[in-house]
Amino acid sequence: MSDTHPYETYLWSPERKKYEDEEIPKDIKCIFCAQSKNDERVTKLSVFEDDFLMVVLNIFPYNTGHLMVVPKKHVNSLTELSDEERNRLFAMVQSVEKLQREVRRPLGINVGINIGKAAGESIPHLHVQVVPIYEKDRGFMETALDTKVMKESLEQVKEGYLDRKDILEGYWH
Repeated sequence: MSDTHPYETYLWSPERKKYEDEEIPKDIKCIFCAQSKNDERVTKLSVFEDDFLMVVLNIFPYNTGHLMVVPKKHVNSLTELSDEERNRLFAMVQSVEKLQREVRRPLGINVGINIGKAAGESIPHLHVQVVPIYEKDRGFMETALDTKVMKESLEQVKEGYLDRKDILEGYWH
């Protein structure tokens, strides 16, 4: 028998719920589409963008330096992309990996796509999560208190990435 209560095993993020309920205007159907159209009513922490995609910081990151590669075209699945669009998307994912290795110097990187609510998709718009993993990700707060500690602000992380934005600029021929 464990001393852990069932509610202690969940990741709690009341600020995310508040953001979803109160800060995203009701007429916005897709946060990524609003970001791609530069809708000033939504937060967007862009590291790179062009006519096809954008690379943005997750404002509720899984880890410090968490980036997302998002096609501007509203699609929910890889099958909705042409071969060229798919190749272009993954060329950028590859460049984002290089950027994270250069700027963040992680021990590893998780790359993931959740397609469909049952798979963990929280925003029904295709996006690739690129999450750096560090050696000291499990300290006292994480182990004893089940609380994730972010060691830098989103703005600090963004500035670090912008300093090496050149890594992303030549991602597609």
